[in-house]
Amino acid sequence: MLHIKSSAPTRIDLAGGTLDIWPLHLLFDNPPTLNAAIDLYATVEIIPRKDKRIFLNSRDLGLSDNFSSLDALPDNHPLELIVRTLKFYAPKSGLEISTDCQAPQGSGIGGSSALNIALHGALNRFTGRRYRKAEMIEIAKNIETQVIKVPAGYQDYFPAMYGGVRKVVPGVQGTETEKFAISPAELTRHFVLCYTGKPRNSGINNWEVTKKAVDGNRAVIRHLKSIRDCAVEMERVLSRGQLKSLAPIFAKEWKARKQLAPNISTPEMDRLIRFALKKGALAGKVCGAGGGGCIAFIVPPAKKQSIIEALTSRGDQVLPFRFVSRPLRVASV
Repeated sequence: MLHIKSSAPTRIDLAGGTLDIWPLHLLFDNPPTLNAAIDLYATVEIIPRKDKRIFLNSRDLGLSDNFSSLDALPDNHPLELIVRTLKFYAPKSGLEISTDCQAPQGSGIGGSSALNIALHGALNRFTGRRYRKAEMIEIAKNIETQVIKVPAGYQDYFPAMYGGVRKVVPGVQGTETEKFAISPAELTRHFVLCYTGKPRNSGINNWEVTKKAVDGNRAVIRHLKSIRDCAVEMERVLSRGQLKSLAPIFAKEWKARKQLAPNISTPEMDRLIRFALKKGALAGKVCGAGGGGCIAFIVPPAKKQSIIEALTSRGDQVLPFRFVSRPLRVASV
């Protein structure tokens, strides 16, 4: 019986987020979503058992539980994503699943999606289902939608599954993805990541934005068009490897995102961005849904260390990280 270990990278979203939710991309000419995998990993370990018992242990959330068999798994549970995914794969034997994530809780850098992909990779191997990568992404997205009760965006699964600096492009027939020929090490020299704490307010409610756009809300449509235009412009810049041209687009996308959902930032986060810009950062933007979590800064490589020191001396939590090409990894041990 196989003992499985899997891990998947989290990500920093660069441009085009929110437009990865169906059907928004169809209403805005299928723009790309751009993101890049980072070396803060979500991990899953599966240890087989000779009986039917199932043990769940989420190390990062500090939650654990156990059940007599697969049939005893409840419909509702604090670890519902793991429970639903287990039910889908329906392993024939009992097992122990341990999950962990190096990304802080509520950080906005795709920790839950990376964990989702690592879980699918591990259970796909454990049960011998042999789903292809694209199939696992579709299954993961649909199960997450069942858990969160609104349509899930798809972009976060791609850096977790494939790694690298990439674009994710939805279409009428399906979703394509492509990795940019950019050195992750070179891109790392241009970024600083700061964790402001677990979100304490609502941030951006992507489903509310989606409903308003479908209902024809002019202000929401205008801001989403701005986000789309930034994503198209950034795709052009990344495809040419012009990293020095990223910051103005990053700043423009952040401005549109704040207008779309003012709750994405807090007064504390606004002060932090102003402070970093004063110390030499070129642009800053809240990662993910915001309301707390991480802020990504684009910085001149020559000033990166001094900006990190300034933030640290102020008491801010700078997260050491690197952009990586490394995709989902699954090992049998």
